[in-house]
Amino acid sequence: MVIVKNVKSFYIFLSQINLRKMSFISRRTNAILTVLVFSSIIVGASTQVIIASAATDIELMIYTYESLLADPGYNFVEGYSNYSGIPADHIKVVALEDANSLITRLLGEKDNPVADVVIGLDNSLVFEAKQHGLLTPYSSPVLENISASLIDNLDPEHYLLPYDYGIIAFNYDSLRINTSTVPSLTNLTLNDLIRLDLIKNLVVEDPTLSSPGLGFLLWTIAVFGDPSLNFTGILGEDWRDWWQAAAPDLRVAPSWGAAFDIYYDANENRPIMVSYGTSPAYTVCQGWGDDLKAFLSHENNSANAWLQIEGIALVQNGPHALQGQDFIDWFLGEELQSQIPENNWMYPANTQVQISSCFAEASINPNSVNILNELIPPIFLEENLAYWKQTWEETMAGKSPVISSYPNGVIFLITISFSVGLIYFMHRRRTFFSE
Repeated sequence: MVIVKNVKSFYIFLSQINLRKMSFISRRTNAILTVLVFSSIIVGASTQVIIASAATDIELMIYTYESLLADPGYNFVEGYSNYSGIPADHIKVVALEDANSLITRLLGEKDNPVADVVIGLDNSLVFEAKQHGLLTPYSSPVLENISASLIDNLDPEHYLLPYDYGIIAFNYDSLRINTSTVPSLTNLTLNDLIRLDLIKNLVVEDPTLSSPGLGFLLWTIAVFGDPSLNFTGILGEDWRDWWQAAAPDLRVAPSWGAAFDIYYDANENRPIMVSYGTSPAYTVCQGWGDDLKAFLSHENNSANAWLQIEGIALVQNGPHALQGQDFIDWFLGEELQSQIPENNWMYPANTQVQISSCFAEASINPNSVNILNELIPPIFLEENLAYWKQTWEETMAGKSPVISSYPNGVIFLITISFSVGLIYFMHRRRTFFSE
């Protein structure tokens, strides 16, 4: 397996193949391919490309999202290699854009699984993964050191095992908006965001594409309720009303990264974004100051938040199941879990791990707030998640500026597929491409 992490690397990869030496491709064909590659660069510059090879030395294949333990960075492949004795180059990691992409990839390979382990599905995506038969249950012996409440709220059947957790929160740039400009900023309700015209300063993620975006949607549902399901939530209202009122001034981004780009751009004037209660720890612990802060909504005199729990799982019928189990045991153990707080910027699931005072003081501790998941237990969430996503799309259709309906990666892969097909066509009809 050759993993090409970006389009520049992909072009280098193609040049290394030396297409001119391939007898069935003419100079004109080579030129056309070059144009197609550069057009692909334009539409999908950030996409990772995976190119299969005939390699047979893989002993463990892992699928995860791009940012896992990435900043400042812990090399978990090297860590597990040292622990297990498996050469690092026999452990392959495929890093996709986000957790939703993991589901899509596993679905596409369901009949012939490639991955052994998947890392990064959460308590909102686990139902879809189980429904499609993508995972295998595994009761790791290390679960005795994992919080029982995390296990129960993620998946008590052990298809997905918790490795970290944190609350969804509003992040804000205190240099641009603060308690001097908005005195009640850290004690707002969701309705206050509309009443005080702060929606114009907010960017959120699309809940059909982004896990923090989905967490925020569930946050609003838990607060306002859903009368169509006889669910009162905290306020006994209708979550659709809030989204409809917010839609004209709300910016919706397709991913956390896209939302952060808008948040970071002062010209956009969106100094509030949906992110995590642990995000302020990132800048504080890195020594970059405390300008990034977080707040929650305060309904009924309590701070309310949705808890995200991320998990690790065995892929159903993965080729190296026993090695996958061993990796999961190690990943949930103290060696790896101690790297979670200040490399993945979430709370570790292993209760034996100590976190630094820096992380603890700068983060919003889930134990100090009202966790909204208790209002939407796993069974209720599983029954209604697809309905809520569809209803959100219908509610927001044409009402809010959405950056993009699809990530660049989808467009890029379509372009690459077209390119490969065109090359094959030119090979079959090479008489039309004379020198």
